[in-house]
Amino acid sequence: MSSNGRILDGKHIFVLEDDVTNLAIITSILRRHGAIVYFDVWGATTLAQMMALPKIDIILLDLMLQRTKLSGYDIFEQIQTEPRLEEIPVLLVTAADADVELPVARKKGFSGYIAKPINREVFGQQVADALDGKDVWVI
Repeated sequence: MSSNGRILDGKHIFVLEDDVTNLAIITSILRRHGAIVYFDVWGATTLAQMMALPKIDIILLDLMLQRTKLSGYDIFEQIQTEPRLEEIPVLLVTAADADVELPVARKKGFSGYIAKPINREVFGQQVADALDGKDVWVI
């Protein structure tokens, strides 16, 4: 934990979330914990945006992107093709059926899974845990 108690202090977090309400909640929580947050709502430009950033510590991907034909899985596959991004932990944050999608996320190699609606009280700690290499598979 940082000296000022903000568990994500200075961490660079990229969020792909197409629902503006969910995006506002997620970014607010992350920023309250000291994170520097970048985001995209479309999916089609996500990889290019990530590649333009000097640093990303963790990536949070929505699964169901209504604004595009892409899914969070598609974006994850793109991330895995970029040597600069492939080692960054990626969490799937989704309202999709966890019984179906959680095993798929594990098999594809995601670092973790957080079901929506997120728990605002522990979300920041869950992201911090994932950054520390801990298992974060939350239904």
